[in-house]
Amino acid sequence: VCVMAHVRYLGHASFEIGLGGKLIYTDPWWDAKPREHERLTAPAVTPEHVRKADLILVSHEHFDHCDPFDVTRLQEKTFAQVIAPEPALAMLPNVPPRSKMTAYSGDEFSTMGVQVTVTHAKHPQSEYPVGYVLSVGDESVYFAGDTYEFFEMNKVKADVALLPIGGLYTMDIYSAVKALKFMRCKTVVPMHFNTFSNIKANTAEFEKKVKENTKTNPHVLDIGETLDF
Repeated sequence: VCVMAHVRYLGHASFEIGLGGKLIYTDPWWDAKPREHERLTAPAVTPEHVRKADLILVSHEHFDHCDPFDVTRLQEKTFAQVIAPEPALAMLPNVPPRSKMTAYSGDEFSTMGVQVTVTHAKHPQSEYPVGYVLSVGDESVYFAGDTYEFFEMNKVKADVALLPIGGLYTMDIYSAVKALKFMRCKTVVPMHFNTFSNIKANTAEFEKKVKENTKTNPHVLDIGETLDF
């Protein structure tokens, strides 16, 4: 059976990624009215909407990436494996120990049928930020997490790259384009923009710059929209 690989944008840095029939969720933060910061765009789902998950990946411990309520509810419902750096796992005391895996930059392992490479992320505001390259068969996705661009991104090879473009402690449009120049990715989907007033980004400008300066195909997803690849 040919199962289409897909990424579905759930808002901010949260995606549903489908690879080889496996379902992976990144940075579930599905609170429409968070205490910490006014959220300008609502998430596409809540844990109640999700029926199946194999992996839950958390990039770092900040509130808009690691929501203990959403991660725990999702894990309880689906029995998914949670992969996160130590400071983020420390925020998830109610996830069973056997369902937690610590992510260290440079790790490569296979779990739940998914090949996972943990990448470095450059986000000095976090204690231990990471990104992930996920692959099943010959399909792959790079989820950058919160990061500035950095030279080792030249090792990243993936069908789809999920990159922040909002600026403010992450790449902005220009840095993301610069990163794409030395990465080998067929398609880029932007994330981490327009959720807050201080991470506004012009997606039309992003698309134009990516097309003009890189070999990567830009694909801007609306919240809730899916890209099959």
